[in-house]
Amino acid sequence: MKMKDELVFDAEGAVIGRLAALTAGKLLTGYTVVIVNAEKGVFSGNEAKITARYQAKRDIQNKADPDKSPKWPRRPDLLFKRVIFGMLPTGRRKAREQGMHDLRCYLGVPAGYEGKGVKPVKTAEDLHGKSVTLLTISRNLGWSK
Repeated sequence: MKMKDELVFDAEGAVIGRLAALTAGKLLTGYTVVIVNAEKGVFSGNEAKITARYQAKRDIQNKADPDKSPKWPRRPDLLFKRVIFGMLPTGRRKAREQGMHDLRCYLGVPAGYEGKGVKPVKTAEDLHGKSVTLLTISRNLGWSK
């Protein structure tokens, strides 16, 4: 059995949408992707509007069977994984499941990945407007840690 190549991305200061798109592409091509410092990724835009958008997604509920409603977590690493899940193709169920199986997101940097993270995408310093971290959005959604 062939080992998959592992890519380690450091989300500190990285724009979440760009990193998620890059990650989704790598997952579909067969890589195993590890994201460290997931809580330090940034959204570009107004904090109140971003919080409202994700709160609205959390509030969606199927009235007939609430257990079948879409799940949007509060915890930053799981929220980041959910964003990436939305970027994987819906028509290719096996590819989507395999991609999520090959993805790892961590709060902070685990001992085995210290010094290995790469910042491959546009960072918050390159943005000219407002930006807010994923940690702040998660706290606004009710995550307490």
